[in-house]
Amino acid sequence: MLRKVLLRKALAVLALVGLLTHPAAGFDSYWHSVCVQKAGAQFGFTEDASKIMQLGNFSPDFFGPVADYAAGHLGKNEINALNQYQASNAQVRQAAIFLHFDNLNNDFQRNSDFDYLFTHLLGNTQRLLGSYNKLHIDDRTRKVLILVTLGASLHCVQDFYSHSDWVHNDFDKTDVKTVKLPGGGLRAPTWFEFRSKHSDPNGWPFRVQSGIFPPVAGARNTHTHMNHDNSRLMYIESENGQPLRSQAEYHNAGPVPAHGDDASDLAHQQFAVNTAMAASAEWIQKVEENADARSAIESARTWNLKRSDPHLAKELQAGIITETALSCAAGKWDGDEPTGERGTLCRAVLERQVNSVGNTSGSQLKSEIVGLATSLLMPYALKFTGMFWDVHSQYHILDGLGQDIGSSSGHYSFGK
Repeated sequence: MLRKVLLRKALAVLALVGLLTHPAAGFDSYWHSVCVQKAGAQFGFTEDASKIMQLGNFSPDFFGPVADYAAGHLGKNEINALNQYQASNAQVRQAAIFLHFDNLNNDFQRNSDFDYLFTHLLGNTQRLLGSYNKLHIDDRTRKVLILVTLGASLHCVQDFYSHSDWVHNDFDKTDVKTVKLPGGGLRAPTWFEFRSKHSDPNGWPFRVQSGIFPPVAGARNTHTHMNHDNSRLMYIESENGQPLRSQAEYHNAGPVPAHGDDASDLAHQQFAVNTAMAASAEWIQKVEENADARSAIESARTWNLKRSDPHLAKELQAGIITETALSCAAGKWDGDEPTGERGTLCRAVLERQVNSVGNTSGSQLKSEIVGLATSLLMPYALKFTGMFWDVHSQYHILDGLGQDIGSSSGHYSFGK
């Protein structure tokens, strides 16, 4: 009984963080997970290895920027709990801010700024993965580090295609065309596919823009307007207090424009997802161009926890369920009120949580989650979830991925 209470309380704190990170997250969790799973399958990762990458992929959102949102939406107790969390994980949180391709403080001014981020992220990923083979740690921790790090780097790559207007460009007017997929549908060329033929990003026939974050009132190119996070393109306009509404008017561009109806909005968002899927597989291939990084990935790629580490396998499954539950409760699995199978899954997950605490409604459950969270310290909750989160504070994964990308001032570095 005590264990169940502690688990509920720990999940409550995680849920609070998930709810708070809503405004600045990348693709909603479902789409991130699909991209990771597809890339993992293409490179022969086991199911367990792909799931660990999925948890790593979730970490830039989990540790993402929350302070600005929290100041206007939380009470005194919640703020105190959040401050405790941030004080103990300030370095991780600061690094996470730079791993979403958001236009922080309107810093992105040239295509070369995006290129700087891609180039440094790739080098940092390769360096980190290679370094793990030199650490005096057990093989279990090493494999977790490798897969979590690779997953976290993939999050940043995927967010570029969600948070920028890359898929709004008409690539068929260039020599790097849109790609027809074998199963139907289209995708845009990836950043690296275009760059392979045009080495000077500032000389490209278009200028890439990413959503400004925090949003600036009256600005068109804000994070809220520009992201492709969910399949309905429905977001709360947090910069001016308007309620949830379609942002399709800001996506009426490119080979698959959104027009405000369900079919075209979904097609446009899927165009971005398809591109991110291709970019995810491409990213693993590019990371493996470094021999040490490739060796690290190969050592963890075929990990079967059910056979070699049943206890960690159960912890992994609990982590995946927790990610799903948090995302559904926060409206971040595939937006608020997701449709189809995604909606069915969220309802099932939330009903399961409700049944575990009694006959309460979904809204009451959210209230209970936030209420429980105010009584616990964030660091304790992170520790309670096990090594998949604990490795972040011990080995500074996100800090390493963000090295030379951002500064303590909250601005990107761009070599300045």
